Amino acid sequence: MKSTKQFLANNFILLSFGFCFSFFSSFGQTFVISLYVPYLQRDFNLSDGLFSSIYGVATLAGAFTINWLGRFIDKIRLTTFSIRVLIAYAFALVLLSQAYYLPVLFLGIYGVRLFGQGLMIHISITSMARFFNQNRGKAISISALGHPFSEAFLPALVVASLVYFGWRISLVFSAVLILMMIPLTVYLLLKNRKFSQLKMYFPAIVTKEEVEQAKTMSLLKNKFFWMMAPMAIVSGATGTGYLFFQLKLGEIKGWSPTFIAAAFAAYAVANALTGLLGGFLSDKFTGKKLFPFTLFPFAMGLIVLVLFNGWWVYVVFIASIGFSNGFGSSVKNTAMAELFGTKMLGSIRSLFTTLTVFSTALGPLFFGILLDAGYSFELISVMALILFVLATINSLRILKY
Repeated sequence: MKSTKQFLANNFILLSFGFCFSFFSSFGQTFVISLYVPYLQRDFNLSDGLFSSIYGVATLAGAFTINWLGRFIDKIRLTTFSIRVLIAYAFALVLLSQAYYLPVLFLGIYGVRLFGQGLMIHISITSMARFFNQNRGKAISISALGHPFSEAFLPALVVASLVYFGWRISLVFSAVLILMMIPLTVYLLLKNRKFSQLKMYFPAIVTKEEVEQAKTMSLLKNKFFWMMAPMAIVSGATGTGYLFFQLKLGEIKGWSPTFIAAAFAAYAVANALTGLLGGFLSDKFTGKKLFPFTLFPFAMGLIVLVLFNGWWVYVVFIASIGFSNGFGSSVKNTAMAELFGTKMLGSIRSLFTTLTVFSTALGPLFFGILLDAGYSFELISVMALILFVLATINSLRILKY
């Protein structure tokens, strides 16, 4: 405990940078965007399947863009890269707020997903993994607390802004908050800097061989990539699918939108606590040894959703997603640094971020298609459990290394 307090005190500025970028990524995350879905479907007269298809294709486009754009964090100064992302993120939110035609709606969602969910988290995790060689797990998990904090507070605030101001003004408010991040970013990265820390703000010196190893085609041939990727895909697709249609699930189960928003605090608390736990345990046991077990809580939540009814089911279920997401995020990112190194981590994480965003596009898309076809949430849960088992068995191979 004493060493943790000292770690926080010595690195408060840099950890705050990671925390803030994780927190404000949330305007591009599904749990916030899902709150706008009923309003968007109403104004554009879109069915579940059609809107989820637009959302999915826009997210897929963002995923493929991240694989290229995310690599620039290895090539330019972190301060410059971060400010450019914030400006583009705010612009995307404003663009979405002014969408009156489907092509503009598509572009707005594309930008918000790319710069919010994708690059804001990419900056947070990559910078923490680079700044800290020792206590890397702690640093990643502490900075990642921004996400569950936003999950605890933002849904209620967003719902209030939607009720009182409408969805367009609510998005403009979000854009203003993102622009306010720019002076804060400059302050956090330049305050009390030492030369030993300053050099980390610049791209690392890498060999030609390291650059080649970090290219997409080389990574696709890497055995560690295929041990980790299926877990990331099935977790992201299933979790995002449920979050995207959480209000529809509540409508079927008899849970009000107010209850859904309030119960989301269980997800945030679980995400925060297990995120910290994953970081601390990764420093002790290594992330690669813990990685195969990250889907177990989510699987338990799916079983509860299939077998039981009642208001408490949603609380348990949403908390189980938070458990797996929080623990899995810290463990996965620590394992990535252990297996691939940190010099070209930005390029490597870009590919994994592409996979994550790709999976979050597939989730709503397939959920929308299955729901329109008459499949129940219980049957979809059983299908997800089968995929969880297969992905977990595949990931167990990592324990040999």
